[in-house]
Amino acid sequence: MKYNFFKNAFEPKKLGILLLVNLVISILITILIEQSHQIGKFRLFQIDWIFSNCIGFSIYFSLHLLDIVKLSNWLKIVSAFIAILLASIWGGVLGTRIISYIYGYQISFFKSANLTFFLSISLIFGISAYGLFTLLGKIHARKIQWLEEKQARTNAELISLRTRINPHFLFNTLNSISGLIHTFPKKADNMLQQLSELLRYTLSAADISEIDLNHEIEAIQDYLEIEKIRFGERLDFSISNEVNNFNLPPLLLLTLVENAIKHGISTAVEGGRVELKIGNKAGNTVLSVFNTGSSLPKKYETGFGLKALTQLLNIHYQGKASFRLIPFETGTLAEIVIKQDGK
Repeated sequence: MKYNFFKNAFEPKKLGILLLVNLVISILITILIEQSHQIGKFRLFQIDWIFSNCIGFSIYFSLHLLDIVKLSNWLKIVSAFIAILLASIWGGVLGTRIISYIYGYQISFFKSANLTFFLSISLIFGISAYGLFTLLGKIHARKIQWLEEKQARTNAELISLRTRINPHFLFNTLNSISGLIHTFPKKADNMLQQLSELLRYTLSAADISEIDLNHEIEAIQDYLEIEKIRFGERLDFSISNEVNNFNLPPLLLLTLVENAIKHGISTAVEGGRVELKIGNKAGNTVLSVFNTGSSLPKKYETGFGLKALTQLLNIHYQGKASFRLIPFETGTLAEIVIKQDGK
């Protein structure tokens, strides 16, 4: 995202904090040097207030100008130190000019004692303020990322939920349960329990940022068992997991499995097979869903569901995860690759 200098530098909240900090600094300086000046306390405070604002705002805007340039962490720290030093000198010179114009006092900012005092104060408070604003910026960025991720996850959850509880799905599932109640009551009871667990998992997923891979696999197992009752011999599936202690955004894999059923198996007269595989390859975690039914339609590649899934991956793994659809003569492979240091 392109850095907006005016939007960031002139944010009212930041300017308000800066004015408050300048006021505190002015009061402290007035108390510290009150005994060494003959002028009144209030006049001394006014002069300190002018100096504090000139130096403070000079440092503030110079650091925001520095943010326009992309630098490494260490280079940014060194550049910030130099910027604070130069801005302090510029702000001090500006302050002496304003004080001279308003009050007629001739203050030599470059006098050894004055320069050392003001630069020391400026560096102490400037570096402290820089660290504080940097920390607040990171907290704000993290909050924005969390909100975006929650929104993306909610979109994916809604898509997944609509897929599962659409009238066809519920009708077919409940009809299958009804048909099994008298002949295979235990199987009907198991199917009803799987449907309940699946819906509970789906409804709770929007409030969770990550979930254990094994929990996601359990939900997928419930989903496929239900669909197995509906499709009968037309559906076969397998689940293979070679990864331990791995977390991922909820519904991520379940959405891919659902799409394999919806766009692949259900559209093929003879049905097909769904293969879910989780493993490691070249130091990366690979999540793949392959179906041997019909190939996914081209329009699906730009569909809302895929966009939501891609958006969720980009936000959650900060660009360190990729998703692709690979068509084969025997079916379609949906693959997610997550770099080892992705999260």
